[in-house]
Amino acid sequence: MPWTSPPTLYKARNVPTKQPVCAICVDRTRGRTQRVQLTHRVIVWLCEDHAGRDFQTRRSGRDFVTTLAAVWKANDCLTAARGKALAAHLDRLRGSAPQRPRPGSYAWPDLRRSVEAGYAAGATPGETAPAVHARYAGCPARPPSTRTIQRWHAQRRWLAQPP
Repeated sequence: MPWTSPPTLYKARNVPTKQPVCAICVDRTRGRTQRVQLTHRVIVWLCEDHAGRDFQTRRSGRDFVTTLAAVWKANDCLTAARGKALAAHLDRLRGSAPQRPRPGSYAWPDLRRSVEAGYAAGATPGETAPAVHARYAGCPARPPSTRTIQRWHAQRRWLAQPP
């Protein structure tokens, strides 16, 4: 078996020599690279494909973050600032997506607090559930189910809250 040397950038073919190589492609960089500014004063040079919106937002940014984190870990240069920049990238993408409506009891936080105040005063789920359903019968949003109201009672969160 003939010996082949591992790839290097020294005399690499078709790799741009007058600009930095892509941090992800390295010896396979093709075309121009561009400087990409992340948060926390982190700068990285990437090729057009890796600097593009499609790659940076693929799978909610996880491809971009995982790939750069792996490259930086392999080179022992994943600093705190770089880690924070990657986390901020994910947070920004999560925030840009429209937030879905919160399910079940989480959609009624004020109602839950008032029901739990009633429980703290001695009310029972058998009294509370019909009153809640009667009060919100004409509301376009569905009130919490009887089972949810019973669960609120069983969780007894009002005991952990200071008076």
